[in-house]
Amino acid sequence: MSLKALTTAAALGVLGVGAAQADRDLSIYPAAQCAAFWLGYSDYAARSLYLKVDPTDATRAAAFRAVALRLGTSPRDRIDAYIADQRPLMETMVEAMIFGRDRQSADVFEALGETCKSFAKDHPETRKLS
Repeated sequence: MSLKALTTAAALGVLGVGAAQADRDLSIYPAAQCAAFWLGYSDYAARSLYLKVDPTDATRAAAFRAVALRLGTSPRDRIDAYIADQRPLMETMVEAMIFGRDRQSADVFEALGETCKSFAKDHPETRKLS
């Protein structure tokens, strides 16, 4: 499989897996996916020549996780498992967007970023995030 096909599949996988898992507990979406988004972004930044690690990424992830825990009807371990499952997909999406210059990955990244930004405004844990 080519790099472009692999990165496109990864971007679509982020959405597909996220939607399938969120269907089980809609109360954790998008908070848990936003936590994974920031963790995956930070993971890629840690190994990238193009990005610098931003300590606020971990703060953002923790804040979104806190919202997922507060709103979620799933036990803590299932919410953490969801975040852990999504995290490497988010890292791959960021890599595809930056290193692979994959347009679909960039579109998914932008959409998730906007979703997280919009969602953050409504919750005390995330309201003050920049």
